[in-house]
Amino acid sequence: MFIQKSMSDLGYVEFPDTISDADLFVKPIGELYLTVGFTIHRFYDDQFTCTYYLSRTTNWAECWGDIPHRLTYIRPGELMSLEERLEITVDSRCKNNPQITDMWWNAFDSDGNYDQESLSSFVRTIQLTEGRVALQPEIIEKIYASTLLNTIYEDVNGTIERAISEDFREDLLYQPKREVKVIPMKWFKAAETHIRSGFSSTPASSLVVKHRAYDAYRVYHMRNL
Repeated sequence: MFIQKSMSDLGYVEFPDTISDADLFVKPIGELYLTVGFTIHRFYDDQFTCTYYLSRTTNWAECWGDIPHRLTYIRPGELMSLEERLEITVDSRCKNNPQITDMWWNAFDSDGNYDQESLSSFVRTIQLTEGRVALQPEIIEKIYASTLLNTIYEDVNGTIERAISEDFREDLLYQPKREVKVIPMKWFKAAETHIRSGFSSTPASSLVVKHRAYDAYRVYHMRNL
């Protein structure tokens, strides 16, 4: 709950996400969206880190093709100076070697209580670095120059239009086999209808429909805050 409240206080909107199996936090940055996704350590379930993703939509960790992923998908420690990491981090690896940029935090201390020192370090890190994502040289130009990101953006807009009109195909083939609790089913119908309408260059599949439905739902919500 500490993380959720802290992210909310920083202006992020939380969205449950069953694709990445983690909640995503989204914040508008001009006409773009900064999405923060969390990763739990594979050996220690109380340790976590996070990764920023800056794009025209919110499909966290979309990193393939001509997407400039080395700029758009980046961890906070990569945006900090050696001195800043040494001052703020509570990660013993980074303390011993400040050249390490992969910073981790503890949610709980050895007594099972919130690790206030570690969590405060996390909040300070986000406050310090979130604005630096969009300030990386050429990142904005490269985002708008990406053909794939433009296709995804158009798919998301087309899905939103279909969801609003509720004008869906009757022969839907790529729908979830069971109801998804976190978003209304009309978004999956809208995504498939748009993708198979002939106005999208994206091949239809169950996975693509799921990604576009979630993305469109989040973008629509963010546009209507």
